[in-house]
Amino acid sequence: MKRHKGRVSHVPREEIRIQGDYAIVSQSEGRMSTKQIETAIMTMKRSLPSETRIITRVQGHIAVSEKPLEVRMGKGKGAIGKRVARVRMNTVMFEIERTREGEPESKYLAGLRVVGTKLPVRYKIIKKGEKRIIEEKEGEIK
Repeated sequence: MKRHKGRVSHVPREEIRIQGDYAIVSQSEGRMSTKQIETAIMTMKRSLPSETRIITRVQGHIAVSEKPLEVRMGKGKGAIGKRVARVRMNTVMFEIERTREGEPESKYLAGLRVVGTKLPVRYKIIKKGEKRIIEEKEGEIK
């Protein structure tokens, strides 16, 4: 269904609920395409220890239309080109659950840091139960 572009709300989410052991939480608002979400999932599968359960909490459910290059004005709205997810501040984007108890925590955090470089928004890594920030992405908000 074709819609208007809309805006991402600047009001942060109130409560952060985590099901897994670690979570990547957004610190800014923005839009994530399904390609960016799939890239993050593939990076998690490659960089985290095997048998780690990955929980995806964002999905590209908003259709974005695109017109071809050098097309004249008019003739209606373009075809659907991609799907995006609106990400608000304090949105849990991805979670992981440890299945092996012998693995060190540093392997999981290193894998999540690699995933964070693929994201278009600022992020923080949170551990379940502690609610403390383990890692933050530096940089300015776009």
